[in-house]
Amino acid sequence: MKRTKNSNVIVACMIILLSALTAQAQLNPGVDFDLQGFINQKITAGETNIVIPPGRYRVDANNRTAHLYFEDLNNITVIADGVEMICTETVQAIQINNCTNFKLKGLTIDYDPLPFTQARIVDLSSDKKAITAEFIDGYSTDVNGDRDKVEIFDPLTGELSTATYYGASYTVDIAKNQVVISKNSGGDEEIGDIVVLGSEFGRPHAILPHNCTGLVLENVTLYAGTSFGYFETNCRGSKYINCRVDRRPVATEVKERGIRRMRSTNADAFHSKFAAIGPSYESCIARYCGDDGIAINGHFHVITETNGNILSVVGREGKTPDLYKDDIVELVSYTGERIPDAKIISIVQERTLTSAETTFLQNQTFYGSVSKTADGTNKIYYVTLDRVVDLPMGSLINSANGIGNGFEIKNCILGPNRSRGILLQASNGTVTGNTCIDNWGSGIKVAPEYGWLAAGNSNNVIISDNVITGCHDVGIGVYAYGGDGSTAPVGAHSNITITGNSIIGSTNPGIAVTSTSNLIVNYNTVNLPNNDLLVPWNLNKFGRKVDPNREIYMENVQIKENYDLLVHFECNEESTATELINT
Repeated sequence: MKRTKNSNVIVACMIILLSALTAQAQLNPGVDFDLQGFINQKITAGETNIVIPPGRYRVDANNRTAHLYFEDLNNITVIADGVEMICTETVQAIQINNCTNFKLKGLTIDYDPLPFTQARIVDLSSDKKAITAEFIDGYSTDVNGDRDKVEIFDPLTGELSTATYYGASYTVDIAKNQVVISKNSGGDEEIGDIVVLGSEFGRPHAILPHNCTGLVLENVTLYAGTSFGYFETNCRGSKYINCRVDRRPVATEVKERGIRRMRSTNADAFHSKFAAIGPSYESCIARYCGDDGIAINGHFHVITETNGNILSVVGREGKTPDLYKDDIVELVSYTGERIPDAKIISIVQERTLTSAETTFLQNQTFYGSVSKTADGTNKIYYVTLDRVVDLPMGSLINSANGIGNGFEIKNCILGPNRSRGILLQASNGTVTGNTCIDNWGSGIKVAPEYGWLAAGNSNNVIISDNVITGCHDVGIGVYAYGGDGSTAPVGAHSNITITGNSIIGSTNPGIAVTSTSNLIVNYNTVNLPNNDLLVPWNLNKFGRKVDPNREIYMENVQIKENYDLLVHFECNEESTATELINT
C-alpha cells in the first residue's frame, strides 16, 4: 500500500494542528476527589438514583484493582453527566461485578499517566527494519505495555501511515530520550512519523462488567484504556447506548503535550466474551483504538480424541474450559466442518496431555497466549455428550451458551482503527445501519478463528444497510477455515443475510462469503474499489490472485431455497461483479 499526501490536506491539517495547540492554553488537570467514597456513602444511605456533581476529578485506585468498584448491586443508577474521572494509575478504571439492572450514565474517563507513549521517528535504516524515535514532550519513556506492537501515524493527517507491526523489540536510551525499535519488515513509514507504543501499566482493560444482568452504560466516554476499553464477561443482555471510545481532543487535554494523541485504547474498543445473552451496541463510536472496534465471541477448546460419546478436551491456553453439565455445545471438525450440536452430560478432569497430543498441538499455528494450549503439563478433560461423535484430533468444541448469541449492533461508527470494525463469532443477531471507516482489517467480519481459538460459527445473522468506506480488506466477510487451513465446507455458517450495504473506496472483493448455507445476498453496492489499500499478506485471500477486480467472492455456499433473487449486486461502471460459487 502506497501512502500519498495531498498538499491541500497537509495545509489544512497544519492549520488545525496549530489551532488545537493554541487551545491547550486552558489546561485543567482536575482536582483530587474520593469518588468511590462519595458513591458508597449514597448507597449506604439507601439512595438508588445517585447524582454526582459535575467536575473533573482525579481519582486514585487506593491499592484496589480498579478506580471504581461496584459489586452485588441491584437497581442502582449512577448519573455522572458533566463528570470526568482522571485515573491516576494505569490499572482498571471501573469494575462492575454481579450487578443486576445497574446503570451508569454520562461519565467521561481518561488516564494520567497514559497507558501508551508516543515518539517521533528521527532515523530509519534503509530497509526500515530499524527505527530510532525521540520521545515527545508530555509522553512517558516507559515502553512495556504492548510488548511487541508498533503503530505508526502520519503527524499531519493523524492517520496510520502503515499497517501495525508485531514481533518488534525495543531498547530505550533515557539519556538521549530515545527508543530504538527493531522489527521484521518495513513499510511506508517516514522520518517525522509518530510511533505509538504501549507504556507500563498494572492491570489491563478500562471498564469491566462481569456476570451482570441488564447492565446499561449510556453516554459513557473513554479516552484511554490499558488494553480493551469496555470488556464484559459472562453478562446477560447488556446495553451500550451512545458510548464512545476516541482519542482525546487537544482542546480538552489534561496536560501539555508536544503533539496530539494518536491512539485511544491500546486494544479493542468494545469486547464481549462468554455472554449468555449478547450485548446491544446502539449509536456507539469506536475510533483510533489499538485493535477491533467491536468484538463478540467465546472460546474454542481442542478435542484431542473421541471415544464414542466421550471426548478428550484440552482447554484454551491450558485453562479449565468453560464447558458445563447441560451446556449445548458446538462441534467443529479439524477440516472446519460443523456437525450437529450436542449436550454435555458430564465433564471431569482426568490426565495430562500425551506426547502425541503435545506434539500435534505444538505444530498448530496458535497466536499469542493461545500457544500455551500446547504445554505438555496441561490437563485433559473427559467430556461426555448425549450422543456418539467421531472427530479427528484438532477438532473444536465450544459452549453455545456463552458466545454472545442474541447481539445487536446498530447505528455505530467504527474506525478509523488498525484492525476490524466489527468482529463477530456469535449467532442470532443483527448488524444494521453502522458506518465503518478506514478499517485496516475487514469492515465487518463474521468468522471463527482457529489460531486464536475464538468461537464460534454463526447462524441467523442479518447484515443490512451498513456503509463501509476506505477498508483495507474485504468490506464484509463471512467465512470459515479449518484448523488444517482449508476452506470449511457448506454449513459452517447458516441463514446469513447480507442486504442493502454500501461499500465505497475499499479493496476488492467488497463482499466475500464461504462455508455458508441458506445465504441471501441482495441489493448491495460496491463503488470506486481501491486495491492500493490492500496490505501484502492479504493478496492470496478471496481469489485476489485470480481476479483482483472481482467485487464479490463466494466459495462453498448454498443460496437459500425458493429465493427468487439469488444474488443482486451493483457496482460502478468500471468494475466487474464476477462471482465464484462452489456449492
